[in-house]
Amino acid sequence: MSCYCINPFCDRRQNPDDVGNCLCCGTSLLINDRIRLVKPLRALTDDPFTYIEVFEVDDAGTEWNPIRKWRVMKVLRWDTPKLVKLIEQESLALQLIQHPNIPESTVYDFFTFVPNNSRLTLHCLIMDKIEGHNLEQWIESNGRISQPLALEWLKQLVEILDVVHHSDFFHRDIKPSNIILQPNGQLALVDFGTARRLTNTYLAKVSGSGGTNTGRGGRYEITAVVSSRYTPLEQIEGQAVPQSDFFALGRTFVQLVTGTQLIDLPKEQQTGKLIWRDKAPQIDNPFADFIEELMAPLPVQRPQTTRLILQRLEKLPQQIKTYKLTNSQIFKYSKYALMGLVVVGGVFLSIPLAANYLVTQGQKLETANNSQGAQELFNWALKISPRSNRTISSFYFDKGSRNLDNPQLAKKYYELAVKYNDKDASVYNNLAAMCQLLGDISCVKNSYEKQFTLEHNNWEGHYGLGNFYESQGKYDLAQNEYQIAMQKSEQAIPAIAALSRLKNKNKDYNAAIYLATKGLQKTQNRELQASLYKDLGWASFRQKKLNLAQQYLEKATDLDPERTDAFCLQSQVEEALNKKDDARISLEVCMLGKSSLPEVFMWRQELLDRILKK
Repeated sequence: MSCYCINPFCDRRQNPDDVGNCLCCGTSLLINDRIRLVKPLRALTDDPFTYIEVFEVDDAGTEWNPIRKWRVMKVLRWDTPKLVKLIEQESLALQLIQHPNIPESTVYDFFTFVPNNSRLTLHCLIMDKIEGHNLEQWIESNGRISQPLALEWLKQLVEILDVVHHSDFFHRDIKPSNIILQPNGQLALVDFGTARRLTNTYLAKVSGSGGTNTGRGGRYEITAVVSSRYTPLEQIEGQAVPQSDFFALGRTFVQLVTGTQLIDLPKEQQTGKLIWRDKAPQIDNPFADFIEELMAPLPVQRPQTTRLILQRLEKLPQQIKTYKLTNSQIFKYSKYALMGLVVVGGVFLSIPLAANYLVTQGQKLETANNSQGAQELFNWALKISPRSNRTISSFYFDKGSRNLDNPQLAKKYYELAVKYNDKDASVYNNLAAMCQLLGDISCVKNSYEKQFTLEHNNWEGHYGLGNFYESQGKYDLAQNEYQIAMQKSEQAIPAIAALSRLKNKNKDYNAAIYLATKGLQKTQNRELQASLYKDLGWASFRQKKLNLAQQYLEKATDLDPERTDAFCLQSQVEEALNKKDDARISLEVCMLGKSSLPEVFMWRQELLDRILKK
């Protein structure tokens, strides 16, 4: 046997295992009084761009960790601050994430070492070695995987990710080469060198002044990590979020179920989506659709949490079974036989009963993610009884409303609701809201125009259109829509609150006070009252009426303790009144609370600028 010198600049690093110091450079071969480098797991090179070396090591342990193990050690060749930060993050991640299929490392496994006669400080991280082959190697030898194995592997990986994400980390570099198939058949996730901790500081860095409802719309991440073809656009732009891991997971499974390198798969010219299904004939549509959903272009279009993915995976086997049944020849023959009986004269069923039966069966197919089969039955039901359109539309409307956390899916269902009944104004209102979240401007305008055609006095539509114009920075158009909403109904209190807020943004404080006072006289809703008191406090603060502003803002936060914007204003008022302790508490809520309002991001930035100037 032999052992290796840790000094990256040593000319002859391989040594006999019975010597204490390197025969070439004199560096101790016993690292940190416990570690001997047995063999390199990556080729040793003089390439300056290779900043990490990885060794299998013999670890004699410490007095806190006395068990002698064969382990793996990463050695950072360069001690630049950004690289040191990454290996420190990896050490912290492995300490805090506890899972049997993630390498274990302790606080005593991260240390520095200085080679003989060198000014270079090497940062070293030891972790348990996970035996097995990575999936990049495995797929090269075994080819594409079956659907049952893909379902099992996906569940295993999501269960690991569930622990990772609930430990407030996300991986940022999921790909086949970072997944190990162990001898016991279990998958392990490795290489946490790019893992990121999900802290409020991190969220502040990726939250821009034009924030979205997710609060993660900015461009200030410190380090963008990219693995070609597995990394989503938001991560390439330095805005990685936990849902970025799901995109990489979807791309990984495309490679596994096709047995094809991603670079060799064609793409759709307009969308950039991979064209892969023809190379995975063993994967049924419900599972393929789910993989596509994991790879959706925007984070908000993907499943939002690991728990949601696990819930979906529990239902997939039944959905696949239903899909196979409804696409079988027996089902098709029986379906058309039923149609024939109905068309000929309703031998066994009356016309309304037959239509209801078809609608019910179609709903079952849609619930099983067989949209094509469902719409076939719906269309037959309409031919038999056109009045079925309202039932079908209501079904899709309900599905859209149950999927508001996934705007892309909700939009799809609302569009289907419109397809079957284009006379329901409420569907257009909800469709417009989803299109606004997705940035589909044409869809927003068309949906509201159709809603106004159906219901001339619908104030909610004008309020929603005003909100859309405001998000586009078209304040005059927004103000006009809010005023129309107020004229349409006495119930349009949200429009009053929105217009009052807009008047404050435009520094028309007297108008803001008038509107907020008017709104308070008309509503008992606590959240609306909190918004209106916040606007009174905002206007009073800008008019230098500090004590009055404080009273209004305290009223707002009492009514709604989650009004982040009110706490931001309150911190400024308390600071002006020299109430430093109170201001500090309000400021903390302002900085850490959830908000998608542009003014909140502006106030936070102003605060950070003041702190930096000090």
